[in-house]
Amino acid sequence: MSTSTSIPPPSPYATVHGSPGARVRFFGLADIYGPFLFVVFLCGYFLHAALPLPLPRIAAAAFLAAVALAAWVASDRCARRFGMFLKGAQGEESVARELALLPAGWVVLHGVPSRARRGGQDFDHVALGAGGIFVIETKNWSGPVKVEGGCVTTGGMPVAHSPVVQARRQASELKAILDGLLPDGFPVMPVVCFASNGMDTDATDVDGTPLCNLRVLRDLLRSAPAVSPPLGAEARAKVVSALLARR
Repeated sequence: MSTSTSIPPPSPYATVHGSPGARVRFFGLADIYGPFLFVVFLCGYFLHAALPLPLPRIAAAAFLAAVALAAWVASDRCARRFGMFLKGAQGEESVARELALLPAGWVVLHGVPSRARRGGQDFDHVALGAGGIFVIETKNWSGPVKVEGGCVTTGGMPVAHSPVVQARRQASELKAILDGLLPDGFPVMPVVCFASNGMDTDATDVDGTPLCNLRVLRDLLRSAPAVSPPLGAEARAKVVSALLARR
C-alpha cells in the first residue's frame, strides 16, 4: 500500500518575523527599575554603615521613615513609567496582528534594532511589498489625536516629540542601514499608525508622510503605488537577511 505525503497549501498571508513589543518590555523594564534598585542598594549600604553608631531612636526612626517614603515614591513613579512602556508594547502587538493579515508576497518584521542600539531603540515594524519598504512607527495614545497645519496634538495639547519627525528619522536610518542592498533612489517610506484608532480622521498626511488609524493601515499600505522598478526577489531576500542579522 503506497502512502502519499500531502503538501500544505501556501499561506494566503504575509511572512512575519520577530516579536512585537519584546524589546520595549525588556529595555523599558531595565531602564525604569534599574535606577530604583540602585537607590535601594545605596540606602541599604548607608543604613548598614550607620548601624554600629549609637543613633537616638528618634533619629533612627526618622531615617527609616525617610527611606520608606523615598522607596514608595520611587516605586510609584516606576510603576507609572512601566505602565506607559507596557501600553506602547500593547499598541505594537495590535499593529502586528493587523500587518499579519497582509496578503501573501508581503514580508513583515517587528522590533528591528536601529543604528542607535542603546536604550533598546528599534523600528517598530518594517513591511516590504509592491509599494516598496515601509517603516511604521506605532503610537498608542489615549487622548483624541488631531493633525492641523502639520502639527499633531493629543487631548488638545501639542505633543513634545513629533511622531512625524520620528518616523522620518527612522526611515532615513533604515535607508542608511540598507545602503548598497537597494537600487539607487529606492524609497523607504515612513508611516505613523495610531493603534488606538484615536485620530479624528482615519488617514491624513504631513508633507507626504502618512498618518493613519489602525483600522485602515492595511488599506493604506496596499493602495500605495507600486515602485518602479520593483524590488526584485534577490534584493528583497538580502534586505530581509540584513535586518534579521541585526537581532
